[in-house]
Amino acid sequence: MGLRGEGPVLVGVLWMEIVITLIVVALRIYTRTVIRNNVGWDDALLVVTWGLMVGFVALCTASAMYGMGVHVDQLNHHQQTQGKLLLLLGQTVISLAMGTSKCAVSVFLMRIVVKRWHMAFLWFWTASIMFLGIFQAISVMTQCTPSRSLWDTNVTAKSCPLDLVTISYVICSWSAILDFVLAIFPWYALWGLNMKFKEKVNICLSLSLGIIAGVCGVVRTTGLNALAVSDDYLYAVTESAIWTNSEITLTMVCVSIPALRPLYRSLAGRSTSNETSNYNQINPYHLQKYSGQTSHPDYALDSLTTTTVHGKQGTCDNSATSKHTGIDEGSDDMDTSHILNKQNYDPNVIHQITEVDISYEDRKSDVPTVPAKARQHI
Repeated sequence: MGLRGEGPVLVGVLWMEIVITLIVVALRIYTRTVIRNNVGWDDALLVVTWGLMVGFVALCTASAMYGMGVHVDQLNHHQQTQGKLLLLLGQTVISLAMGTSKCAVSVFLMRIVVKRWHMAFLWFWTASIMFLGIFQAISVMTQCTPSRSLWDTNVTAKSCPLDLVTISYVICSWSAILDFVLAIFPWYALWGLNMKFKEKVNICLSLSLGIIAGVCGVVRTTGLNALAVSDDYLYAVTESAIWTNSEITLTMVCVSIPALRPLYRSLAGRSTSNETSNYNQINPYHLQKYSGQTSHPDYALDSLTTTTVHGKQGTCDNSATSKHTGIDEGSDDMDTSHILNKQNYDPNVIHQITEVDISYEDRKSDVPTVPAKARQHI
């Protein structure tokens, strides 16, 4: 056994994409755990997706060792049987990865959007693509009875109630459409939010690269006729396998770019341990629950950032602390009531209160004056 025909190209491309996604996901997890301490479900979904990709690539590599990428007239019966079985198992795994990768993008956007219909819109696409992915994963091995007839040419199929080609056309087309939707939707949903301009541009441009993933999905969909080529199956599906893995790779890279911005800023020397950004600070799908509760849905960016500054002169040190709280409409805090009038409060807008508390002490004659310092974190 060895790599022949299109096997070397197949294995080389697939493992190269595994390395790329490993680097990107590892940097993302490092940023979220070490720099931000803000791991969410979108990160978990990306890790799951990467694990499924590794399983798919490993199975395709094993299939290539038996003959994937080689014409059927160059393979014996054992090679065809083992190659098809491994490839079918790989198709089962990658069907799930197609769903989880798109779910990761949707959940990432759910951390930012504030309107209920935006959330409902994202949940619809998330649920639909995950349902189709699971359905295809089940269909791969159950499309015919007995199942062994799918990979063993010596076994005749009694019936094939499921048409895998049609099912694949549906999910691949839906996946490609979702790539374009998730690339365009942020420009509409995020542009009106009260976020830093650079953050909005960074997120929107990064996710817009998903258009490239959509193109890969379109190309992959147009080549699905290979699934019906039973006589030369191992060779015919090689190109489709590459495009499928490439689409998921691009999706993972696109959704990770915005999350890597804090790492870039840290490496550039422009970040402190307390700096936060709007979409990193608030996370409705945070894996760790906040101790406090807000009177508004967690997914909305209706947060109140309070910066308390204490400046003292003399023997006391200066200190600056920041606290992130939810808006409590039932609170009688006079500053909050004065600045954020309940009648004028808009839950779709980010509000910030800066409280400054300055106290002074008589400076001892033998102690030099220490300048007060304060930094406000948003």
